[in-house]
Amino acid sequence: MKCHSSINKIILFLILLVFTNQLFAQSDYDLVNSFKQKYNQLEEAITKAKNLEELNSIVADIDRFRNEYVEQKALLDKSLYPGNFDKTFERLNISFVIRNQNFTTIDILQTENLELKEQVTLLNKRNAELMNKIQEYEYTDKKDVNKAAELDALVKELRRSLRKRDELIVSIVDSLLPMMEQTQLSSQEMNSIYIEAERNNVLSNVKHSLLDNIRFIELTSLEPGDLTEIKKQQNKFVEFWQGAGTKLVDIYAGKNKKNKEIKEIDSLFSIWNFTLEQEAWRNIREEFAYNNINLIEFTNSEEFANVLTSFIDEAIKNIGVKSPAESNLTYSSFSDSTWFKVISPNWIPFLIDNKMLDAYQERNVEIKISDWKGRLTPSSFGWMYVLVAVIAVAGLGYMNRKRIFKKQ
Repeated sequence: MKCHSSINKIILFLILLVFTNQLFAQSDYDLVNSFKQKYNQLEEAITKAKNLEELNSIVADIDRFRNEYVEQKALLDKSLYPGNFDKTFERLNISFVIRNQNFTTIDILQTENLELKEQVTLLNKRNAELMNKIQEYEYTDKKDVNKAAELDALVKELRRSLRKRDELIVSIVDSLLPMMEQTQLSSQEMNSIYIEAERNNVLSNVKHSLLDNIRFIELTSLEPGDLTEIKKQQNKFVEFWQGAGTKLVDIYAGKNKKNKEIKEIDSLFSIWNFTLEQEAWRNIREEFAYNNINLIEFTNSEEFANVLTSFIDEAIKNIGVKSPAESNLTYSSFSDSTWFKVISPNWIPFLIDNKMLDAYQERNVEIKISDWKGRLTPSSFGWMYVLVAVIAVAGLGYMNRKRIFKKQ
């Protein structure tokens, strides 16, 4: 009886254990779904905000949302893979900043120096005209050689103009640096520098420049060399802002509205970098599409490597299912016409140099391509080996008959 009682207790314990695990699993599932649902609601609220006041009210909702789930960060990191908890809120912040710009009027650049003011104003106007023209060209015939040449010239002119305007903005801030670099400043001196910075519209200058640089990338289709040049320009601007920006924070301390602008500028630098990276990934995908290799979207190195290897795995599965000619064409389009001709020599160095891809990920893709080729060759060219063998056997038979004939 004691034995049966012990067994019953063990069985009851196991049942309770399984039931408890199921409850925990269901609880985790519900929590993740609830998190995703609230994220989607906030993202939709940002998109549908009708004015700046309505948009700003969402900031508190985002903070409450983060605090509500921060203790479940480890669970959400696993469940949101390949994203994670922090990246989710980074995306929300980027959406907020982009939407914020829709409600913000960018003032005309002003400088105390009349010559600089005139140059900046002219460049600002010219940049807007060039961007509008480039946008119009998006709706013209892409095969028109003359239009393509005109578009190329416009893009080059706009890039030069943006660079020149950025240099002028840096020079405006540089004129304030000698005063800002003094270690001991009275409140009156701090206020005079603030008035000078406001007169030169420093923060609007920087914001306008960043917004124009972001729009330039969005409007144009850029090659690795173009993006490399923009990246160098970006790094210089980031270095400038890291130096001058921290000093401006001190100058604008206590000016709540301006502190908000400084945070927006920091976010715009992130958006500029994000936009540049997405332009690279989009163009790489288009290179494959140009050769009829249609890949699902990828936005980072991990997705890029996974999408490529998944495509190759699927192509390998289809060897023997599809005709040899079709399998060979897929391989040739992917490997010869796209990867080894364009991606590997042109895009991979850019991705690695800018830490968007590592050599290990590149090597894994090329190992997959090599495996693909190795599996493809016997299936596609096996008939050649058979033909060679038949010819060889026929040849040996002919030689044997010849020897027998000679002996007779």
